[in-house]
Amino acid sequence: MLADSPGVGHDPLRSSGGLHEANRFQRGVAEFLRLPLVVTAAFCLVAVGVSLLDRLTSDDAGVRTVVRSIVSEEGAVDFLAAVATSLLTVTSITFSVLLLAVQQTASSLTPVVFDQFLRRTSNQLYFGFFIGATAFSFLVLGLARQQPAPLYSAALTLVLAVAALVVLLMLIHSTIDQMRPESVVRSIHELALRAREVELKMLGRTRMARHSDPDEPEREVHAMDTGFVVTVDTEKLGQIAAAAGDDVEVIVEGRLGEYLVFDDLLVRLVGVGPEDSSYDEEVISAFGIDDIRDVNVESGYALDQLENIAWETGTSASQSPQTASTAVRTLSDLLGRWLIAGERDRSDRSIARDELPVVYTDGAVERGMVALSTLLVGASESRQAQTTAKILHSFARLLPRLQDTDRPAFDQALDAALPAVIQQAEIPPLRDALAELEKVMDRHGHDTERVRLTRDLLREATVRMMPKPSDEPEAANPRR
Repeated sequence: MLADSPGVGHDPLRSSGGLHEANRFQRGVAEFLRLPLVVTAAFCLVAVGVSLLDRLTSDDAGVRTVVRSIVSEEGAVDFLAAVATSLLTVTSITFSVLLLAVQQTASSLTPVVFDQFLRRTSNQLYFGFFIGATAFSFLVLGLARQQPAPLYSAALTLVLAVAALVVLLMLIHSTIDQMRPESVVRSIHELALRAREVELKMLGRTRMARHSDPDEPEREVHAMDTGFVVTVDTEKLGQIAAAAGDDVEVIVEGRLGEYLVFDDLLVRLVGVGPEDSSYDEEVISAFGIDDIRDVNVESGYALDQLENIAWETGTSASQSPQTASTAVRTLSDLLGRWLIAGERDRSDRSIARDELPVVYTDGAVERGMVALSTLLVGASESRQAQTTAKILHSFARLLPRLQDTDRPAFDQALDAALPAVIQQAEIPPLRDALAELEKVMDRHGHDTERVRLTRDLLREATVRMMPKPSDEPEAANPRR
């Protein structure tokens, strides 16, 4: 049955043949390993060069005489052995402790901490330096001879040992600073802005809505693999549409960040016969699928990370609501920036200006609205009324910036979460946030009945000393 589905040309019981964007080693190189390996290789080359210099330089050379006054010929080899073992010990202990600190932070701020820690260039340089310095020490020790004594190697090893202590201090401070919740959230904010720039280059050349007739025949192309969509080559999709016919339009269903399972709908080729599979392979090759989303090209991933942090710290009494508030404010800031800019007014990021026959719905703002709605519901679990107030303030701040196309997503997200507000205590910040939201909604022509009803129910429950619905379901409506 499955083999007859449109677009399915592979055996679902077998491997899809490596359609993933990268394997684990390639991902490791892209995320972390490339720079440390380059630094380590550079240290190894320097070690070989210094060892050759020790062998080829005569004893009466002027520079060697100066070096001899710093490191004695008799103890040069022993010094190399001592430094090499010390560096190895310090590196092992330091890395173990730092990774433990990262793991501890990730347990409270979600695994996004690991992703940030690996991707930071400074961390890659620090790790590369320690691994490279250790490799340098062992390499010069292995190449050293009693005669001629490895004076240059010992002197340079001494310099590296002193530098390693300084770098160790910098690494400890850098790691501690990175583990602060504010630093984690700020980093996500910056990554989201950079990823948005990349997205806008693609969005500037695609269509927001289809131009074709909904009744036209279309070919459905399905995914041949499972994972997150991490790349979409809209240029290639445009070329496929041009090759298929003048009126062919490509509607992208598998957007960046979407998780696809085998045989999920990837693309619809409008204007191509339902049985014409001649373009399927080319269409599939325009998409990259991986097990891990790419925060560098997908701003929606950053929104989900902020939502996860706010949920983790805003739905448990063991966490500080301050971190949740920081994440909510950052999420609100990103949505506000994107609402002000609009989805298409920065299309000049695109290298080419002509529009492609490719329909790609962004959905970043809608995803952010859903995140705020989800957090509003989650805050009721821990009775963090102050976090609820922050989220309601965010809704009020975003409302004046809405485009007409954004209003339905805003109303749906807010209406779905308002019942959870009634479960909170009527503290002054929450009361003020509801009043502000009602006022702003009324000013911009939104129906305020549900917000007003929420305020009335919250106030009536407080006056009558009624328990909250999460404790007593029958108290869900204190008018009864």
